[in-house]
Amino acid sequence: MPKIDKIQAAKKTKARYHIHLEEEGRAEYSFSVSEDILIQEDLFKGKELTKEDIDRLRHSDELDKAYQRALNYLSYRMRSEKEVAVYLKEQEVPEEEISHMIEKLRRLDFINDQRFADAFVRTKRDQSKKGPNIIRQELKQKGVEENIMNKSLDQYTPEEQLDLAIELAEKKQRSYKKESTRQKEQKLVQFLVQKGFSHSVAAEALKEADIDNDEDEQQEAISGWGEKSWRKFESEAPYKRRQKIKQALYRRGFPGDLIDQWIDEKEMEEE
Repeated sequence: MPKIDKIQAAKKTKARYHIHLEEEGRAEYSFSVSEDILIQEDLFKGKELTKEDIDRLRHSDELDKAYQRALNYLSYRMRSEKEVAVYLKEQEVPEEEISHMIEKLRRLDFINDQRFADAFVRTKRDQSKKGPNIIRQELKQKGVEENIMNKSLDQYTPEEQLDLAIELAEKKQRSYKKESTRQKEQKLVQFLVQKGFSHSVAAEALKEADIDNDEDEQQEAISGWGEKSWRKFESEAPYKRRQKIKQALYRRGFPGDLIDQWIDEKEMEEE
């Protein structure tokens, strides 16, 4: 029966030991174990090991290494239980062992989905400026349970949602300065919904936000879109051209009186 000939501390990895076995007068390296397994299994020079013992120790060490990788994975940032489980599966850890590891990590308080979700909501609200609907979707993707999500999202108050939506709308409006007032407002609402806010919060934010709608900006906007439409329909008969340009500008959200004024001035220029 093989027996331990030498236990040698690993040079590159702390708290790991190389086990050398002697069998039939020959000693050679057989496997490595962590310090925890070395102590738990009471391994010492001269101890005899069966083939089953060796296989079990190697399997235990593989699981221990996977567990240590999981701890390292958790050291970079907080993770949900599902994220850790997926990571362990990628490390080819058997399903039944994954459950045991998750339970151990939970028991030692290395993973806690409620704490994870609370921190996730705060980060996405304060740093990523996202609304609650997007945050809820992302928490679902990370496997967080519904009741935990609801509790975490309760900290994102309606007042905070509205304040952030107003802030985002006022900043984003610069992107739509070439649009009509109506088109700008529609795009801002759509933008806020895409950021994760409800339609009602987005609409309320537009009412309270300081949105620039001065006449000079509107005149510049209709001139830009009007010139594009004029070039497109320039070869049409005057009446038909006028109707098509009016339709195109109306679809862009410009009011009828402003459209007629622009077309009248353009036609006078062309005479």
